[in-house]
Amino acid sequence: IYALQFIDYWSGLGPSTDMNVADSSSSNTSDVARGLLMTSSDDFIHLWELLPCQKQGDNKEEGKTATTKEVNLSIVMKLHFTGLEKGYGGVFVHLADSLVDRLRKTKSNEAEVCSNHMIGRGDNFVFGGDRNPDNLTYVFDASHCSSNDLLGVALSDGTLRLVNGRGVCVSILQLPGCSSHLTSFAWDKSGMRLASCVATGHLILWSIDLGDGKGWVMPSCLAVLEGGHQPGRPLFGAKYCGSENEELIMSWGVDGRLCLWDSHSFGQIHSPMAILVDRSDYPIFAVDKLEIVRKSKANGNVGANENGYDISCIAVAGGRDGGFLGIPVYLYDVKRHKRAQINK
Repeated sequence: IYALQFIDYWSGLGPSTDMNVADSSSSNTSDVARGLLMTSSDDFIHLWELLPCQKQGDNKEEGKTATTKEVNLSIVMKLHFTGLEKGYGGVFVHLADSLVDRLRKTKSNEAEVCSNHMIGRGDNFVFGGDRNPDNLTYVFDASHCSSNDLLGVALSDGTLRLVNGRGVCVSILQLPGCSSHLTSFAWDKSGMRLASCVATGHLILWSIDLGDGKGWVMPSCLAVLEGGHQPGRPLFGAKYCGSENEELIMSWGVDGRLCLWDSHSFGQIHSPMAILVDRSDYPIFAVDKLEIVRKSKANGNVGANENGYDISCIAVAGGRDGGFLGIPVYLYDVKRHKRAQINK
């Protein structure tokens, strides 16, 4: 399992099986938003519905019947990812029987067409050689963006596929000549940009044009970032950061480096703005950041830092072997000063 996420709002599946969860006031039942749990396994994405329930049992100590609250997980949709030669963007939908009946009533033709299509495997292209004899298109990362209601999936064939709430692939992001697999990717807050991490050590920046929000999505490649990480060594993740506009993006990988880039870069970029961490004996698997923006007292903010710094903390986790003391997690304090100005 490489991907796991609670999704607060997922539209396109019709009303919930739990009528208390569904919005009875909605006139269009096909657009009811639902909370789901997303998991991955090999070449599948699984979407589970969380159904609260109550269970009664005997309390032996007090001799009374006690009621406990539990949550049942019911799978509602599976997304099967295959090679692009299979058609439909290589995404095929498997629906629960009860959900198929509800979707037929709401005339969701797109989901029905995909779910009824026969799924086969090709023998003409093997992504992993002898390690992948069944030609599986592995899911290495997946993330749902609440800003645009799209699910992005990074795959072993080097493609990043965007899927809408009905399970329809609306866009395929892939650079010509890039045959290496994707290891991870990241959305920005707006859902208009994303960054894909390639096993070759490259970081690709994309812009996303949603159009009217009802049809295909048009991606554009903005920049290819290289030079900060060791060539040919995989990246394991990226994260947008830097105030509300997210002007910066961090990337990390097996080479033990944490690089900082301009997230609004264009073209071929051969070096990062800074290499924040460089530990060849400590491959980095996960990074998170905490940003506290402090403004000057001139703006009327009580308790603000007069120096006007952006103070942030970056947590870095990785390592090779646990050893006797386990694997350390490093916390770094970062201070960014204002730019110096020359008075003429």
